[in-house]
Amino acid sequence: MKPYLSITVFLVLLLSALFSSYCSYENQSACLQHEADRALAVALRQQRSDVITPDTVSVYRSNIAIAEIRDTAAISVRMVRIGDRHATVLEADACCPFLTVLRMSDQRMTAVLLLLTALWTVGVLWHRRRHPLVAANAVEDVVSFGGLSYDLACKRFYTAEKEEVRFTPMQHRLMEMLFLSDAHRLPKERICADLWPKKPDASDTLYTLVRRIKPIIEQYGNLHIESDRGRAYMLKDKTSCD
Repeated sequence: MKPYLSITVFLVLLLSALFSSYCSYENQSACLQHEADRALAVALRQQRSDVITPDTVSVYRSNIAIAEIRDTAAISVRMVRIGDRHATVLEADACCPFLTVLRMSDQRMTAVLLLLTALWTVGVLWHRRRHPLVAANAVEDVVSFGGLSYDLACKRFYTAEKEEVRFTPMQHRLMEMLFLSDAHRLPKERICADLWPKKPDASDTLYTLVRRIKPIIEQYGNLHIESDRGRAYMLKDKTSCD
């Protein structure tokens, strides 16, 4: 997966979640304000006066159907210009705290989008862990042979699909030696001396190591290991042999 694609999807999901949350908040805020406006209009009709008294506020709040703003709603007086004269206008104010409005708003879509964002992030991290990317600017540091590539910088083997091929430490060391040697061929004595310098005769150990590597490289590439009459081991590309 290309990095810019995973980042783009992440940003789209995250921004969509934030936009959904904002829209839900604004809708709920508008509903609360509408209820406050309605309650003020009812209170003014009941008292048949534009004069604000403590009774006006009491009646105004008693007409509010939403309990969350019943004790915080207020009435403000605003001066407006009408033609060549000024007039006072009564305005209702829900005065609802941000967290209260957020809690009352419908954030289910936001929750779904945030969950998708989290799942996408976990999926991308898991994919990157299973399929490390080989840097495009390090092509000259990659040795390719028989459908496998060896990255000299990170010392890892990859398939043609850039999937890491995992070896045990000893298997990795032998594959590295064969991959980087001339003609991908090494004498048995040199391999034994490098891998088991303190072991007098490591022929059987080497044979077992080679036997366990063979199915791995045949599964992920077009390689196999041949023995030259027991004197040397060679990596062979099966496609070129055919």
